[in-house]
Amino acid sequence: MNDETGKIARLGGLFRGGALVGLLGLTACALPISPFTPPPADPSSPVAAAANAAAKDSKDAVAPRFIDIPAIPTDVRTPVQFKKAVGAEKIAADKLKRDTAPSTWTLSDTEGYASKARKIGKAPPSDIPTDADRAATEAFAKAARERATAPPSKPQ
Repeated sequence: MNDETGKIARLGGLFRGGALVGLLGLTACALPISPFTPPPADPSSPVAAAANAAAKDSKDAVAPRFIDIPAIPTDVRTPVQFKKAVGAEKIAADKLKRDTAPSTWTLSDTEGYASKARKIGKAPPSDIPTDADRAATEAFAKAARERATAPPSKPQ
């Protein structure tokens, strides 16, 4: 099977094609055009000037340095501290559930609470309308009804 010349010729063509692709890749790297530079904007575009200005500004940008990386924060809890805090919250939640479970509390001194609420909610005597106030209101309403006239009817 190794004596077939077709396989050898195809294998040689593969090596030559690979060398050609490699050579093209090397020459492409040597060209002054970088794939990272933005192409110029279409001059007929209404935002062409702004796009070109932004592209120019990006060329002048300074790349960040390792020294620009902020230090590791020191005020962050460790995993052990988080675990303790979560455990404390679970204990507090369980205590709250036990303390407020059904049949764990009773109402007491309801009459004292009600009397305090009545004192707070009681309207001052001056705000309560008297019989004279009611009579004056009725007299005003009666006079207003007597002055009132019906609107004119629409012609038919």
